Amino acid sequence: MEQAQTQTTSVDITVTNSWTRLGATAVAHMTEHLYVGVITVALPVIASAMGLSMAQIGSLVSTRSLVAGIVNLPSGFLADAIRRRTVLLGVCLVFLGLASLLMSFAQSFWSLMVFMAIGGLGSGSFHPQSIAILSTAYRERRAFALGIHDSAANLGEVIAPLTIGALLAYTDWRTTLQIWALPGLIVGISYAMFFPEANRRGHRGARWQRLLPKELLKNRDILVMFLVSVFRTLGQSALTVALPLYLTLHLKLSVAVMGLYISTLFFFAGISPSISGWVADRIGRMSLIIIGSALAALSVVALPHLRAGIPLGIGCAFVGGLLWALRPVIFAAAMEMVPPELSGTTVGLLYSGNMGLSFLAPLTAGLVADAYGLPTTLTFIGIFPLLACVMPLFFLRRKQA
Repeated sequence: MEQAQTQTTSVDITVTNSWTRLGATAVAHMTEHLYVGVITVALPVIASAMGLSMAQIGSLVSTRSLVAGIVNLPSGFLADAIRRRTVLLGVCLVFLGLASLLMSFAQSFWSLMVFMAIGGLGSGSFHPQSIAILSTAYRERRAFALGIHDSAANLGEVIAPLTIGALLAYTDWRTTLQIWALPGLIVGISYAMFFPEANRRGHRGARWQRLLPKELLKNRDILVMFLVSVFRTLGQSALTVALPLYLTLHLKLSVAVMGLYISTLFFFAGISPSISGWVADRIGRMSLIIIGSALAALSVVALPHLRAGIPLGIGCAFVGGLLWALRPVIFAAAMEMVPPELSGTTVGLLYSGNMGLSFLAPLTAGLVADAYGLPTTLTFIGIFPLLACVMPLFFLRRKQA
């Protein structure tokens, strides 16, 4: 009897710890995405106050993205090599908070660029740590855990513009950035101190030879998932630029109405990863990637054929609920194609491709819009999720053969 009670208590503690890890990492991911608001809301105010040109503003954002893309792979190596990767995840958040704090004291364009680069170090290093931690902790429910992880990030992107906008309405941008430094510093230090991984061992020494990207590039399965991830990201990047322009310039909708449609898209983008992760753990990864990508492509292509009002709102909901839902499923599938000690490196490789190539989509969409118009551009963007659907079909055919 006592032994049964002890076993029950042990199970309860394990379940509690399991949900604690997922909740803490989700909060950390939400905090990381809070700092997207510095770019979308605070940066235009900073640029106006400091008299920056459009080229300088673009350079600041590009610097942050470039640094983030560069550090993804090294961060993935560290996620597989070190024992206390929870500390590194906390340091990533501290870097983001520190960057916000330092930006509040910037007196020139060049100092802003340096501080934006520090923020890029934090954002670029974060995902290989967080996804590898969850992938290790939730092997049987990997897609669901990564879905919760993604939904938390989307929640952060919803909270950030509203909160930073409210702060800017009551105080100046320097004070706003100083206040905004607190979440990264507090959550980062707390995660590093109070949420260590149990029985975690790093893989050092000769194992470093196994962590080189060339070893992953020899794995055709990972190359397929790399391309699927890139094509999905290209569609997402292009759509977030082209859709607001289509609503305001082509349909002549007011900014408020446009914002309502975009909010609808991001609302369903926020809740869908948790649902898709739960489904993927039950029906399989590849089938959901293929079906979801095909439906996402159809939804994007349908947008320019929907009239303003409820039909277009439903279309935006479908696009957000389908295209954004695929990312945790793709990463979960990739995690299962490599040994556990390569999980961080794999995440770093996928994110390097996503961040390094995503700039191509808005640029290409802009060229298509100049030549053929915005409705045609939306149809063109549907090619990206369609390619994400086609790649696994070839992959499955090869497996069956």
